[in-house]
Amino acid sequence: MTRFSQLEFDGADKEKPNEQIGEPVHDTAYYYKEAIRCRLAGDFELALRNYSRMLEMNNMRFEGWLGQTLMLIELGEYAEAAIWANKALDLFPQQPELYAARAVAYHRDLKKADAIKSSDTAIDIGNQSAYVWLSRAEIMYPRKHSVAENCLSKAISAAGKEGALVKLEAARIMKHYGNRHAAIEYLNEVVRVFPKSALAWYELGCCQSELGLSAAKAALEQSLILRPRWNAAENALAKCKPSFLKRLFRR
Repeated sequence: MTRFSQLEFDGADKEKPNEQIGEPVHDTAYYYKEAIRCRLAGDFELALRNYSRMLEMNNMRFEGWLGQTLMLIELGEYAEAAIWANKALDLFPQQPELYAARAVAYHRDLKKADAIKSSDTAIDIGNQSAYVWLSRAEIMYPRKHSVAENCLSKAISAAGKEGALVKLEAARIMKHYGNRHAAIEYLNEVVRVFPKSALAWYELGCCQSELGLSAAKAALEQSLILRPRWNAAENALAKCKPSFLKRLFRR
Protein backbone atom coordinates (compact mmCIF):
# COMPACT_ATOMS: atom_id res chain seq x y z
CA MET A 1 0.00 0.00 0.00
CA THR A 2 3.05 2.25 0.12
CA ARG A 3 2.54 3.96 -3.25
CA PHE A 4 -1.23 4.37 -3.46
CA SER A 5 -1.03 8.10 -2.88
CA GLN A 6 1.17 8.61 -5.94
CA LEU A 7 -1.46 7.39 -8.38
CA GLU A 8 -3.74 9.46 -10.55
CA PHE A 9 -7.35 8.35 -10.99
CA ASP A 10 -8.63 10.90 -13.47
CA GLY A 11 -7.40 8.97 -16.50
CA ALA A 12 -4.85 11.62 -17.45
CA ASP A 13 -1.17 10.71 -17.50
CA LYS A 14 1.12 13.55 -16.54
CA GLU A 15 3.71 14.33 -19.15
CA LYS A 16 7.29 13.83 -18.06
CA PRO A 17 10.02 16.12 -19.36
CA ASN A 18 12.20 14.89 -22.22
CA GLU A 19 9.92 11.94 -22.95
CA GLN A 20 7.96 11.34 -26.10
CA ILE A 21 4.22 10.99 -25.78
CA GLY A 22 3.08 7.55 -26.88
CA GLU A 23 2.12 4.14 -25.61
CA PRO A 24 3.02 3.59 -21.94
CA VAL A 25 5.88 1.26 -21.16
CA HIS A 26 4.39 -1.99 -19.89
CA ASP A 27 6.85 -2.52 -17.06
CA THR A 28 6.24 -3.56 -13.45
CA ALA A 29 5.38 0.01 -12.45
CA TYR A 30 2.71 0.12 -15.16
CA TYR A 31 1.09 -3.13 -14.02
CA TYR A 32 1.24 -2.02 -10.39
CA LYS A 33 -0.57 1.19 -11.24
CA GLU A 34 -3.17 -0.71 -13.26
CA ALA A 35 -3.68 -3.14 -10.38
CA ILE A 36 -4.45 -0.28 -8.01
CA ARG A 37 -6.85 1.29 -10.50
CA CYS A 38 -8.70 -2.01 -10.73
CA ARG A 39 -8.82 -2.38 -6.96
CA LEU A 40 -10.38 1.05 -6.58
CA ALA A 41 -12.92 0.06 -9.22
CA GLY A 42 -13.76 -3.07 -7.25
CA ASP A 43 -12.49 -5.28 -10.10
CA PHE A 44 -10.40 -7.63 -8.00
CA GLU A 45 -10.09 -10.27 -10.72
CA LEU A 46 -8.43 -7.84 -13.12
CA ALA A 47 -6.30 -6.45 -10.32
CA LEU A 48 -5.08 -9.99 -9.62
CA ARG A 49 -4.04 -10.39 -13.26
CA ASN A 50 -2.04 -7.18 -13.15
CA TYR A 51 -0.24 -8.21 -9.98
CA SER A 52 0.50 -11.55 -11.63
CA ARG A 53 1.98 -9.76 -14.65
CA MET A 54 4.24 -7.84 -12.27
CA LEU A 55 5.59 -11.06 -10.84
CA GLU A 56 6.05 -12.59 -14.29
CA MET A 57 8.37 -9.70 -15.09
CA ASN A 58 10.11 -9.54 -11.71
CA ASN A 59 9.29 -12.01 -8.96
CA MET A 60 11.21 -9.93 -6.43
CA ARG A 61 8.60 -7.18 -6.43
CA PHE A 62 7.17 -7.42 -2.93
CA GLU A 63 4.13 -5.33 -3.88
CA GLY A 64 3.17 -7.94 -6.45
CA TRP A 65 3.20 -10.78 -3.93
CA LEU A 66 1.24 -8.81 -1.35
CA GLY A 67 -1.26 -7.52 -3.90
CA GLN A 68 -1.84 -10.97 -5.34
CA THR A 69 -2.47 -12.38 -1.87
CA LEU A 70 -4.91 -9.60 -1.03
CA MET A 71 -6.83 -10.03 -4.28
CA LEU A 72 -7.18 -13.76 -3.70
CA ILE A 73 -8.68 -12.90 -0.32
CA GLU A 74 -11.10 -10.46 -1.97
CA LEU A 75 -12.14 -13.20 -4.40
CA GLY A 76 -12.83 -15.63 -1.56
CA GLU A 77 -9.86 -17.88 -2.37
CA TYR A 78 -8.67 -18.00 1.22
CA ALA A 79 -6.67 -21.23 1.12
CA GLU A 80 -4.95 -20.15 -2.09
CA ALA A 81 -4.20 -16.74 -0.56
CA ALA A 82 -2.49 -18.40 2.41
CA ILE A 83 -0.41 -20.53 0.03
CA TRP A 84 0.73 -17.44 -1.89
CA ALA A 85 1.51 -15.61 1.35
CA ASN A 86 3.70 -18.52 2.44
CA LYS A 87 5.49 -18.53 -0.93
CA ALA A 88 6.11 -14.81 -0.57
CA LEU A 89 7.42 -15.28 2.97
CA ASP A 90 10.08 -17.62 1.60
CA LEU A 91 11.40 -14.60 -0.30
CA PHE A 92 10.54 -11.87 2.22
CA PRO A 93 10.59 -13.49 5.68
CA GLN A 94 10.69 -10.18 7.56
CA GLN A 95 7.77 -8.44 5.84
CA PRO A 96 5.04 -7.98 8.47
CA GLU A 97 2.39 -7.20 5.83
CA LEU A 98 2.67 -10.74 4.45
CA TYR A 99 2.00 -12.23 7.88
CA ALA A 100 -0.89 -9.77 8.25
CA ALA A 101 -2.37 -10.78 4.89
CA ARG A 102 -2.01 -14.46 5.74
CA ALA A 103 -3.75 -13.74 9.04
CA VAL A 104 -6.77 -12.31 7.21
CA ALA A 105 -6.85 -15.32 4.88
CA TYR A 106 -6.87 -17.65 7.89
CA HIS A 107 -9.47 -15.52 9.66
CA ARG A 108 -11.90 -15.59 6.75
CA ASP A 109 -11.26 -19.30 6.33
CA LEU A 110 -12.36 -19.71 9.97
CA LYS A 111 -8.90 -20.77 11.14
CA LYS A 112 -9.02 -18.48 14.13
CA ALA A 113 -5.99 -19.75 16.06
CA ASP A 114 -3.79 -19.58 12.97
CA ALA A 115 -5.07 -16.08 12.24
CA ILE A 116 -4.14 -14.79 15.69
CA LYS A 117 -0.72 -16.43 15.55
CA SER A 118 0.09 -14.93 12.16
CA SER A 119 -1.19 -11.51 13.24
CA ASP A 120 0.91 -11.67 16.42
CA THR A 121 3.98 -12.40 14.29
CA ALA A 122 3.25 -9.40 12.07
CA ILE A 123 3.14 -7.13 15.11
CA ASP A 124 6.16 -8.71 16.81
CA ILE A 125 8.36 -8.01 13.77
CA GLY A 126 7.89 -4.30 14.42
CA ASN A 127 7.71 -1.32 12.08
CA GLN A 128 3.99 -1.93 11.61
CA SER A 129 2.41 -0.44 8.53
CA ALA A 130 -1.20 0.67 8.24
CA TYR A 131 -2.14 -2.68 6.70
CA VAL A 132 -0.80 -4.62 9.69
CA TRP A 133 -3.22 -2.71 11.91
CA LEU A 134 -6.10 -3.06 9.43
CA SER A 135 -5.55 -6.80 9.45
CA ARG A 136 -5.44 -6.87 13.24
CA ALA A 137 -8.66 -4.86 13.42
CA GLU A 138 -10.52 -7.31 11.20
CA ILE A 139 -9.37 -10.25 13.28
CA MET A 140 -10.21 -8.59 16.60
CA TYR A 141 -13.63 -7.18 15.68
CA PRO A 142 -15.58 -10.38 16.52
CA ARG A 143 -13.68 -10.73 19.81
CA LYS A 144 -13.07 -7.27 21.24
CA HIS A 145 -14.78 -4.37 19.51
CA SER A 146 -12.87 -1.70 21.44
CA VAL A 147 -9.51 -3.29 20.60
CA ALA A 148 -10.47 -3.43 16.92
CA GLU A 149 -11.43 0.25 16.91
CA ASN A 150 -8.09 1.10 18.48
CA CYS A 151 -6.32 -0.88 15.75
CA LEU A 152 -8.19 1.08 13.09
CA SER A 153 -7.08 4.32 14.71
CA LYS A 154 -3.49 3.09 14.65
CA ALA A 155 -3.86 2.16 10.98
CA ILE A 156 -5.03 5.65 10.09
CA SER A 157 -2.26 7.23 12.17
CA ALA A 158 0.31 5.10 10.35
CA ALA A 159 -1.14 5.87 6.91
CA GLY A 160 0.37 9.30 6.43
CA LYS A 161 -0.43 10.59 2.94
CA GLU A 162 -2.35 7.39 2.20
CA GLY A 163 -5.00 8.23 4.77
CA ALA A 164 -7.95 8.19 2.37
CA LEU A 165 -7.08 4.76 1.02
CA VAL A 166 -6.59 3.32 4.48
CA LYS A 167 -9.92 4.84 5.52
CA LEU A 168 -11.56 3.07 2.58
CA GLU A 169 -10.33 -0.29 3.86
CA ALA A 170 -11.17 0.63 7.45
CA ALA A 171 -14.70 1.56 6.38
CA ARG A 172 -15.12 -1.77 4.59
CA ILE A 173 -14.17 -3.58 7.80
CA MET A 174 -16.55 -1.47 9.90
CA LYS A 175 -19.35 -1.98 7.38
CA HIS A 176 -18.88 -5.75 7.52
CA TYR A 177 -19.23 -5.73 11.30
CA GLY A 178 -22.23 -3.40 11.34
CA ASN A 179 -20.65 -0.07 12.29
CA ARG A 180 -22.16 1.70 9.29
CA HIS A 181 -22.41 5.21 10.74
CA ALA A 182 -18.65 5.38 11.33
CA ALA A 183 -18.01 3.77 7.95
CA ILE A 184 -20.06 6.47 6.22
CA GLU A 185 -17.97 9.20 7.85
CA TYR A 186 -14.81 7.68 6.42
CA LEU A 187 -16.32 6.96 3.02
CA ASN A 188 -17.54 10.53 2.62
CA GLU A 189 -13.91 11.59 3.01
CA VAL A 190 -12.72 8.94 0.58
CA VAL A 191 -15.05 9.93 -2.27
CA ARG A 192 -13.91 13.53 -1.92
CA VAL A 193 -10.29 12.47 -2.38
CA PHE A 194 -11.01 9.77 -5.00
CA PRO A 195 -14.26 10.81 -6.69
CA LYS A 196 -13.73 8.28 -9.47
CA SER A 197 -13.40 5.21 -7.27
CA ALA A 198 -16.39 3.00 -8.06
CA LEU A 199 -15.59 0.86 -5.03
CA ALA A 200 -15.75 3.80 -2.63
CA TRP A 201 -19.12 4.97 -4.01
CA TYR A 202 -20.43 1.41 -3.88
CA GLU A 203 -19.43 0.90 -0.26
CA LEU A 204 -20.90 4.29 0.66
CA GLY A 205 -24.17 3.49 -1.07
CA CYS A 206 -24.43 0.09 0.60
CA CYS A 207 -23.92 1.61 4.05
CA GLN A 208 -26.48 4.32 3.37
CA SER A 209 -28.95 1.79 2.01
CA GLU A 210 -28.68 -0.40 5.11
CA LEU A 211 -29.52 2.66 7.21
CA GLY A 212 -32.44 3.59 4.96
CA LEU A 213 -30.84 6.83 3.77
CA SER A 214 -32.12 8.30 0.52
CA ALA A 215 -28.58 9.31 -0.51
CA ALA A 216 -27.84 5.63 -1.16
CA LYS A 217 -29.44 5.70 -4.59
CA ALA A 218 -27.21 8.50 -5.87
CA ALA A 219 -24.07 6.87 -4.48
CA LEU A 220 -24.84 3.52 -6.10
CA GLU A 221 -25.76 5.18 -9.37
CA GLN A 222 -22.42 6.99 -9.31
CA SER A 223 -20.59 3.70 -8.82
CA LEU A 224 -22.37 2.36 -11.92
CA ILE A 225 -21.47 5.44 -13.95
CA LEU A 226 -17.84 4.79 -13.08
CA ARG A 227 -18.11 1.04 -13.64
CA PRO A 228 -21.09 0.23 -15.89
CA ARG A 229 -22.87 -3.11 -15.58
CA TRP A 230 -21.19 -3.95 -12.28
CA ASN A 231 -23.40 -6.72 -10.91
CA ALA A 232 -22.74 -5.98 -7.25
CA ALA A 233 -23.72 -2.32 -7.62
CA GLU A 234 -26.74 -3.16 -9.78
CA ASN A 235 -27.98 -5.65 -7.19
CA ALA A 236 -27.40 -3.19 -4.35
CA LEU A 237 -29.29 -0.49 -6.22
CA ALA A 238 -32.21 -2.85 -6.85
CA LYS A 239 -32.37 -3.66 -3.14
CA CYS A 240 -31.90 -0.05 -2.06
CA LYS A 241 -33.96 0.49 1.07
CA PRO A 242 -36.46 3.38 1.11
CA SER A 243 -35.76 6.35 3.30
CA PHE A 244 -37.27 6.64 6.77
CA LEU A 245 -39.89 9.14 5.60
CA LYS A 246 -40.99 6.90 2.73
CA ARG A 247 -41.35 3.98 5.11
CA LEU A 248 -43.30 6.18 7.51
CA PHE A 249 -45.80 7.27 4.84
CA ARG A 250 -46.30 3.68 3.72
CA ARG A 251 -47.63 2.69 7.14
